Amino acid sequence: MPRMPRGRGVTGGEIRLSDECLMNALRRIAPYGLMMTVALLTAFGIAMLYSTTAHMAAERLLTRQFIWIVGGVCGACAINLVGYRRLGRWSLWLLLAVAVPLCLLALGHALEIVLKKAGISSAWLGSIPIIGSGARGGAWRWLDFGPFTVQPSEFAKILLILFLAHYYSANPRYVDDWRRGLLRPLALVGGVLVVVLLGGSLSITAITGSVVLAMLFVAGIRLRYFLIFVVAGLALLLAVTYVSKERLGRLTTYRNPELYAKKGGYQLYHSQLALGSGSWRGVGFNRSTMKEYYLPEAHTDFILAIVGEELGYFGLLTVIVLYLLLMGFAFAIGITAADREGMLLGFGVGFSLGMHGFANLGVVSGLLPTTGVTAPLISYGGSSMLATWLGIGLLIGVARVASQPGEIQEVTIEPIHRDPVLVTYARPGSEQ
Repeated sequence: MPRMPRGRGVTGGEIRLSDECLMNALRRIAPYGLMMTVALLTAFGIAMLYSTTAHMAAERLLTRQFIWIVGGVCGACAINLVGYRRLGRWSLWLLLAVAVPLCLLALGHALEIVLKKAGISSAWLGSIPIIGSGARGGAWRWLDFGPFTVQPSEFAKILLILFLAHYYSANPRYVDDWRRGLLRPLALVGGVLVVVLLGGSLSITAITGSVVLAMLFVAGIRLRYFLIFVVAGLALLLAVTYVSKERLGRLTTYRNPELYAKKGGYQLYHSQLALGSGSWRGVGFNRSTMKEYYLPEAHTDFILAIVGEELGYFGLLTVIVLYLLLMGFAFAIGITAADREGMLLGFGVGFSLGMHGFANLGVVSGLLPTTGVTAPLISYGGSSMLATWLGIGLLIGVARVASQPGEIQEVTIEPIHRDPVLVTYARPGSEQ
């Protein structure tokens, strides 16, 4: 039997060197890929906003969208100047500050429901400055400041990601401990989710809850705890849906929108007509008919339906690829982060952006019930655009810190749970 030619074996040191070279290459490429993807999505969103609003006040809406984009870029730059580590130390207080208007909105919504049940007019609630004047369609999600409105739940989502990333990086030993690792942080997180839900925003609650679960999984909680939270979250989602006639109606109509085309399924039915009209190549840029007469609010939650009509399935496929790249580069930044906090931020923000994008695609195509979820960087909307850019600013901050010499830290954690925390950090090349 012929012998195999002798060759030099691959040592563990060479494998480690190869892994370090791969990580360094990924560390250099990820932030540039992220910014290129963000720039393409933003430019695409501006073009589609022009197309969907060309028949009405296009100039006014484009101007306001530019203002939100510039404000978001400035916010991202400010985050880089402050640093995500410092913001992490402030995250608890920032989250409590955002929880105040969320509680007021939840209180207003609850009072409106009680008055309606009692047969008392609740019209006067709309005259309450800032809070009541921002209520729309039975949902109390917005703060009305006159020229513009703000949706605080969008910013609460980013702050929850920041809070959890900081908490589990500062207390890595307690991630498996039920009381210190789960009960303490999730009591605050659950309280914020409850007030967002009481404000009438089930979609933001579901997306934010999914992001929280993803971060818990990445942080390393026990699988049985993770499965318990998943089952409890799904049960709560179903319970909240079935106790509300409006939400139950949406669940019924989205399965057969053609049967309710003149009622609750009107928007979804015409969204699907728009997608079907576009076929593979689309009817052409700025040639949509659905946006003019049939599809209300086409420039916000249902802008991707117009993308499908004008640019076809190829246009939607391009959007899907860009969202996948956005998630991939965010995860790459998390993998190559300088510390555990940066890693959790990368995965949290990446999952949040991906959830929003694919939830919007699911809504316009009829895979999910109709709800108010925007397409990141494409839909018109101030709060969504600002929150998205703040998340991008956190990602860039994580990548910037990781690229600085001597900032990368390897963490060693003692496995005992209830003893005082002992965490040691060592830079590559040094002995622990």
